[in-house]
Amino acid sequence: MARLRIGRLGRVGVALALGALSVVIGAAANPLAPTEAVMHVAAVGDIHDEGPSSSAAATAAEAAKADFILGLGDYQYDDGALWKYNSYFDKTWGPNVPKMYPVLAPNHDQFWQGDPLKYFNGGGARGYKSPVTLKPYTPYSFDKGTWHFIALPDTCGRTSGCSLSDITSWLQQDLETHTNRCAIAYWHQPYFTSTSTHRQEASIKPWDDLLVARHVDIVLQGHNHVYERFAPQNAAREADPNGPQAFVVGTGGRHLDRFKDTAPNSVTRDNSTFGVLQLTLRDGSYDWRFVPVAGGTYTDSGSMSCR
Repeated sequence: MARLRIGRLGRVGVALALGALSVVIGAAANPLAPTEAVMHVAAVGDIHDEGPSSSAAATAAEAAKADFILGLGDYQYDDGALWKYNSYFDKTWGPNVPKMYPVLAPNHDQFWQGDPLKYFNGGGARGYKSPVTLKPYTPYSFDKGTWHFIALPDTCGRTSGCSLSDITSWLQQDLETHTNRCAIAYWHQPYFTSTSTHRQEASIKPWDDLLVARHVDIVLQGHNHVYERFAPQNAAREADPNGPQAFVVGTGGRHLDRFKDTAPNSVTRDNSTFGVLQLTLRDGSYDWRFVPVAGGTYTDSGSMSCR
């Protein structure tokens, strides 16, 4: 079974409890046994326009091929209202939600509160529910196979409702506690990114310092509506073979952005193709492949060992 660790985060003035709740989720939420040799994971964010979207339908179909999905935020534009989820996202991406581990974004996901939270907790028209019960501004982590996954609420840097330092403390404990050789961290607003619509989210540098120090292998991000892959680097954006390999995957179906500069260590990028990042996770290594949809031709693939 997968082990899920959920941070406990209160409102202003209430610290994150470092003795986090650890629960075991049942087989319906965990299609893979811990001894499974290979896992197929999809990752993407910035998905559904306010209206029918053939691009979002295509990325939903591609993501559905994975064993489970890491959602990178901004699922239903423009304001994440529940009636829009029910009218649009639910009809294309809804069937994927029972195997989807989401993070939520600021504006379009109502700052990890409200209707998007309600939707992923089973409150939509068809009752699709994520395997994890989301709570406002609350990080969580889980294990599948030999890999460790860490979902972080970068929204915290844009609201007075929680403390980044509390989440940093939670992250430090989580990284010190887990024993997996390989690990993935993911959130919405990118720290490693070239500028397009959005610049780097500098407020979360303490998280990246910890991820580098603990040799986390992969960082997944959204927010900029592009695909971009980086060489391993440290939090100062200096090439570092022991640092995480970062991806921006904001190609879920919303419009695509124009690049305005090139960040250090950017290896490849594209702003013309909707698609999904497919990860094949093994014991000690992984493959990645960006899979284009909706007539796109850009691809990117490779392999790397865990650090």
